[in-house]
Amino acid sequence: MNTQDFNLNTKEVRAAYTDYEQGMAAAAAAGKPVFLDFTGFGCVNCRKMEAAVWTDPTVADKLNKDFVLISLFVDDKRPLPEPIEVTEATGEKRTLRTIGDKWSYLQRYKFGSNTQPFYVCVDPQGNALSGSFSYKEDVPAFLDFLSAPLAKFRE
Repeated sequence: MNTQDFNLNTKEVRAAYTDYEQGMAAAAAAGKPVFLDFTGFGCVNCRKMEAAVWTDPTVADKLNKDFVLISLFVDDKRPLPEPIEVTEATGEKRTLRTIGDKWSYLQRYKFGSNTQPFYVCVDPQGNALSGSFSYKEDVPAFLDFLSAPLAKFRE
């Protein structure tokens, strides 16, 4: 919606962090689990989920109060301060040059996926608390997805 000249939708849930390391440090300090949102500026289905599911009052409350929300834009073209050399799962060497490259690699390497939207809940050390969730405009299913890792984290 931020590409529109005006927006009649006043409900919005926004990530407090767009950097993995900063968000994880904040989660550790707050003692909260993390909701990782692998997204893209050009991802239509990401915006649909944000508008149709995230704005549900119960979902918004959980995302804002129970989790540290980190949105990682895999198509962010800003350059990294220094290129990063990585090895893909195939053994192929690759150079990450943009912020989006870094988040895309994190998603592939850590979670074995390269689709957006892609949601996963982790503890402040980065360990997955449950499976993942992708595009599905289903508020009850999304609430179930949020409840399981939250319960596991609180154990």
